[in-house]
Amino acid sequence: MASPYNPEDTYILVTGANSGLGFSICCRLADEFLQTRSAPTKLNIIFTTRSTRKAQDTIQRLEAHLRTTTSSPTDLSRVRFIPESVDLGNLLSVRACSRRLNSTFPKLDSIILNAGIGGWSGIDWAPAVWGMVTDLVHSCTWPGFKLSPIGVLSDKQVPKGITNVEEPILGSTFCANVFGHYMLAHNVAPSLKRAQGPDGPGRIIWISSLEATLKAFDVNDIQGLRSTVPYESTKTLTDILAITADLPSTAPWVNSFLGLDGEKNSVKPSSHLAHPGICLTSIIPLPEPLIWAQGLAFYAARFLGSPWHSMTTYSGANAPVFAAISSNAELDDAEKPYRQAGGGRPKWGSGASMFGTAHVYCTEIEGWGYGGVVGTAVVEADRQRRRKRGAADLTAEQKESFEELGRQCWKQMEELRIIWDGILDEIEKAQN
Repeated sequence: MASPYNPEDTYILVTGANSGLGFSICCRLADEFLQTRSAPTKLNIIFTTRSTRKAQDTIQRLEAHLRTTTSSPTDLSRVRFIPESVDLGNLLSVRACSRRLNSTFPKLDSIILNAGIGGWSGIDWAPAVWGMVTDLVHSCTWPGFKLSPIGVLSDKQVPKGITNVEEPILGSTFCANVFGHYMLAHNVAPSLKRAQGPDGPGRIIWISSLEATLKAFDVNDIQGLRSTVPYESTKTLTDILAITADLPSTAPWVNSFLGLDGEKNSVKPSSHLAHPGICLTSIIPLPEPLIWAQGLAFYAARFLGSPWHSMTTYSGANAPVFAAISSNAELDDAEKPYRQAGGGRPKWGSGASMFGTAHVYCTEIEGWGYGGVVGTAVVEADRQRRRKRGAADLTAEQKESFEELGRQCWKQMEELRIIWDGILDEIEKAQN
């Protein structure tokens, strides 16, 4: 029987799409695809949830959104939403999902690694209230008052009844936010390499956060098991991996990750980094009165000069969608000022003007600056944008240290992947 999937169409995977940012990424992908790509090209959005019930609810809401943004039967037929199931905290689930993706679809043009957990246990209210009263913009943009438990482990990966397979410890937040996605991206690399159209090769879009900071990360504790800020640790690791993925110093491990060892003339998928800015989501559960108070504080911060309060998840989806479906020429033009000045990959962020006009901005990264350019930012808009307090222009020494950090992180991640691939092989052997 012929496959229902045409290799000339576009295929994009979005993880964690049943609510919040992931759901809005799917909506925005559909909207912008129909606005920028002419018929008869079609878009297949493969979205993941953790249950069949959530998948059915999500597909109904996505189709309802599409009907509100276009009444054209032709346009409605050009976007297809396809549910998939995966638990990123369960590496056997990740492997099974990867196999289905590789065997079902002719290619993957982009994968947007959005799913994840906050892992917070509460809020330290005294500094939170004080910060909102005395330093609203900074506290609403780079909060330092969320509380997290230390050393939380993921559930056991080895199923009950299998006694001859030992497994190392695996951090819960690390697995859900980074390692599950890392394994998924490695496993679907064959599908990414098959994307060789005008917008090829396939792209890996890593979703980060404004809260990533080198102070939260210890390369000797890459899983953040000893960290008091494991979420921020995972987002910093995400920054490091995505930003350094195209550097010569990380090439041996990146090539291994992408399955390029020994391959000649193979198309190499590219890594890109994006974040949603600050938007209202349920990642931190709050009572309704505090949700309203949070929203008012966010709007006040934007009015007082914050460029990062995108507010809605649809606006927050701007940067991830830009990285996923822009043409190669558009991405090259956006990166050109940084690369011409000796830099590299930028971190793209969703932001908004005082009155809510959505923008995609280059985001300053501690140790990498604006797009890896040493010294003052080369783009005027970056120089004019409000910075995090204490931010300083990038030095050559800091950039060199960041690149070395990237080399160490890629090496450790690949070593960990190889260990876990071996464990998963043993589990599957024991189950058969």
